[in-house]
Amino acid sequence: MPATHVLVPVKALGLAKSRLSHVLDPAARESLVLAMLQDTVTAALSAGDVTVTVVTADERVAAAALDCGADVLPDPVRPDSPDPLNSALLAAARRAREHAPGAELVALQADLPSLRPEDFVLARETARRTGTAVVVDHTASGTTALLHCVSGTLPPLSFGPGSAGRHIDAGAYPVPDALPGLRLDVDTPDDLAAALQLGVGPATAAVLDTVEFPLCHPCDSAAGSRRSATMNS
Repeated sequence: MPATHVLVPVKALGLAKSRLSHVLDPAARESLVLAMLQDTVTAALSAGDVTVTVVTADERVAAAALDCGADVLPDPVRPDSPDPLNSALLAAARRAREHAPGAELVALQADLPSLRPEDFVLARETARRTGTAVVVDHTASGTTALLHCVSGTLPPLSFGPGSAGRHIDAGAYPVPDALPGLRLDVDTPDDLAAALQLGVGPATAAVLDTVEFPLCHPCDSAAGSRRSATMNS
């Protein structure tokens, strides 16, 4: 099988996770973003024959990506461009094609702290059968991963609100497997609580053990045992 090249876009830390602002201060949010990125990248790299490129203009994000074995592409797109996310992913996809024309391309969200390598592998198997596959997020409207296994072509990138439907309309096959860790991107306190129930990676667990995060879910009783819920337990 050809190698898999995963593209992970990450915005500047100061702009990230604003919907967590009423439960986490700016420093904690920034630490959480870096930790979730590290757990996401580590899980993807553990799926076998995978290269990861993080696309970012943030130096701290770039350093964290390099620390866990990813390559870094400085974001070539101006933040005030009409579609900075998809433009950045398209630039990264073209660069990957230049270096490896036959590689499988995967656009992956950076905030998947409960991602397990086996989830990624199952989604990739679907894409290898169908050509292009989409992992619809836990809200049933967004996209956490778009996997494109058609050699020499570029994926139909359409991330943003309501992206799942656009990706499906463009020909992506919706991955049918449960894949809870791959579907759960973290944007809100409820998402973060749900991730803790699934079990988060070690970097995310370490950050959450240092901050006061008010759990409002049935997992309140597990607040003191985050380390035991991590995926390396």
